[in-house]
Amino acid sequence: MNLRVPGKLKLVRRRVSVVLVVLAALVALLLVVWLWVLPAYIDQRFSRMLADKTGRQVDIEDVAITPWRSRVTLEGLSIAGQGDTPVFASRRVVATLDWRSLTATGWRFERIDLEAPRLQLIWRSSGEWNLAQLFGGSSGGNKESMQLRIARLNVSDGRLDWINRRPDQPLTLTLKGLELEARDYDNTAQRPFGLSGQADWNGGTLNGEGEMGFSPWTLDVDLSAEQVPLTTLSGYLAYVVRAQPSAGEMGAQIRLRAGRASDAGTRVSGAGAIEGLQMRDPEDGDPIARAERFAVEGLTFASAQPELTAKRVTLEAPWLRTTIDEQLDTNLDAWRPPNDGSGGAGMRYAIDTLAIEQGAVAFSDRHLPRPFTIDFSALTGEWRDINSGREGDGQLSLKGQVADGSPLRIEGAFDPLGDTLSGRLNLHFERLDLKTFAPYLRAFGGYAIEQGQATLDLDYRLEQGRLEAQNHLVLRQLQLGEEVDASATDLPLKTLIGVLKNDDGVIELDIPMRLPLDNPGSVDFGSVAGQAIREALENLVSSPLETLSEVAGGGGEDGSDAGNDSGTGQTSAARSDAESTESDEDGPTALYERARTRQ
Repeated sequence: MNLRVPGKLKLVRRRVSVVLVVLAALVALLLVVWLWVLPAYIDQRFSRMLADKTGRQVDIEDVAITPWRSRVTLEGLSIAGQGDTPVFASRRVVATLDWRSLTATGWRFERIDLEAPRLQLIWRSSGEWNLAQLFGGSSGGNKESMQLRIARLNVSDGRLDWINRRPDQPLTLTLKGLELEARDYDNTAQRPFGLSGQADWNGGTLNGEGEMGFSPWTLDVDLSAEQVPLTTLSGYLAYVVRAQPSAGEMGAQIRLRAGRASDAGTRVSGAGAIEGLQMRDPEDGDPIARAERFAVEGLTFASAQPELTAKRVTLEAPWLRTTIDEQLDTNLDAWRPPNDGSGGAGMRYAIDTLAIEQGAVAFSDRHLPRPFTIDFSALTGEWRDINSGREGDGQLSLKGQVADGSPLRIEGAFDPLGDTLSGRLNLHFERLDLKTFAPYLRAFGGYAIEQGQATLDLDYRLEQGRLEAQNHLVLRQLQLGEEVDASATDLPLKTLIGVLKNDDGVIELDIPMRLPLDNPGSVDFGSVAGQAIREALENLVSSPLETLSEVAGGGGEDGSDAGNDSGTGQTSAARSDAESTESDEDGPTALYERARTRQ
């Protein structure tokens, strides 16, 4: 028997063990070398890919590999921007890698987590995005070399600066504390990727969910905003209205569509409300309007042919300041879009219904020697079919009261958004205290007002730059005070008041007026008032002249109607005086002739 075989077997086994140990050591050495080299390889390849795509310098502070989890961690990733602010930066990027990316031409990730990223998304004046090549691929060349696929992307504590450079003055909207999830991103396909998230928007909250794509550009998201300061949108509102927001918190539910998702440029639709709205005049910075609540339903905005429409706008407890300055210009231009000098038609506006609840207006006229102010309150009603594209529409029905409690009613058709003022309005005022209008009466009548009430029916027609008015004026208990301007009229106004009063002490005048809106100062209101008095006297003279003589004879210079309180003997005496002094220059016939021929 050969007893040496077991020894040889032991030797073989020993040699195999040595070989295995050596191989294991080599594998371990290769793995160590590979794990030592791999981060540098990934750093170099990933940096080069980002640099090639963006044309910007890319820096990565550190790369760590967790091979049993197929995980790559990038510390301090940044893509250079302008100055010291990177266009993209993230404190940490944790990517679960598909290992085929190491040998393939593109990158595939099962998941990417971005910690505290910051992104500057810039919409250039040319209409392109600054990072379109990174996120959307190249417009030419080999798309395979630009392949980037991410099954899921999570963002925590992010910041997004959306910079719009298309307007003359760049506009920036900033979201902070951004929490975002994006799904199924693939820059080799034209389909958009899904996204959802929320962020702090200048102290308010913004939530969103929808789809987005970069190549081609498409955006279709539902957004919900709560308690966002209205001043956040000041830059964009400046293209809609000249008045500037100074306070207010916005809440809205809107759908935003752009690019391939819209056939009208950027399209916004939805509803919203602003609490505590305050607006200021762009010229002097003073408050020009406020409202406890400004609510919009059925809002639609399209940018292709600029159009802003709403089904219903509700103003709760609004207040508006309206002024006429020394040059007879008004501050109402603050509610129109600024003139861009392009000569284009500008943005079109349309509101189906504008509802006003318990509104107020502070009106002041500064072109008079003594400024005139008056307040209107408790204004409630609706304004329908307001449309800047049509003239003469805008059905208005409004009720309220003047500061002294006098009721007012406004009805008619008038559109404040048209290129030219046009329409027809009827304004009715009950029992107005005439002392309220003392600045006007001092200017046009020459006398101070001691007391009196007026009921006004004002029928205004605005057409082709002219105002035509048929005004019916009813005066009660009118008493004039001292004369303040002898040049206002050469008529004996106090005597005329006595003549014009009826048995109840009421004066009724019809005052037609034509006023060119581009030059209202050309109208002589004294002549207008004189014409109204002439017509009233003509109506009186159509009755027996004795009646006119009786009233004129009893009318004192204080405007009182003494004849109404006198006995029969006094009345007969006055009639006799009138018959005997018809040719006298102070008699009623002469008085009528002076009024009739007054120019």
